[in-house]
Amino acid sequence: MLERSGRLAGLVLGAGTVCLAMIAGMFFDWAVAIMPALAGVDDRTYVAVLQQANATINGSPLFLLAFLGAFVVTGVAAVLQYRLGARAAVRWIVAALVLYVVAVGITAGVSIPLNDTLQAAGAPDAIADPAGLRTATEGPWVTGHDIRTVATVLALGCLCRAMLLAPRGGSAVR
Repeated sequence: MLERSGRLAGLVLGAGTVCLAMIAGMFFDWAVAIMPALAGVDDRTYVAVLQQANATINGSPLFLLAFLGAFVVTGVAAVLQYRLGARAAVRWIVAALVLYVVAVGITAGVSIPLNDTLQAAGAPDAIADPAGLRTATEGPWVTGHDIRTVATVLALGCLCRAMLLAPRGGSAVR
């Protein structure tokens, strides 16, 4: 029974790690490629691309599954590892959850409101002051996004460490 519980706990921890890796990778891509690339385009193009990207992400059930799954599955992993007595792994999982909560908080408190501001502006060709809209949203969005990127990458590192400390099958707890 312990062996089966250990395998399930390991699979759940692995699934949480994969979900978080997908989100960290997406955030990293935006931070190092997409936003720097958009820095060189005109204001209307900037607004149009972000509006389309936001609509695509918001309409993606796979993104939502990974974004929420990273938290939910990792939380379940913490409970399962705790039940196995893997206290060292649990500490790293909890650290990952705290860091991910920071990223989710920034998403809810900074990124989404700024995305909503961009969406509410309407069609890029009809915006009277696209430069003003960009000035009002780009800096705060990039700063918030960079912080949530660092938080998710650190959270991923914590889960990787937890995977190394978690018991394997029926092996002794570390």
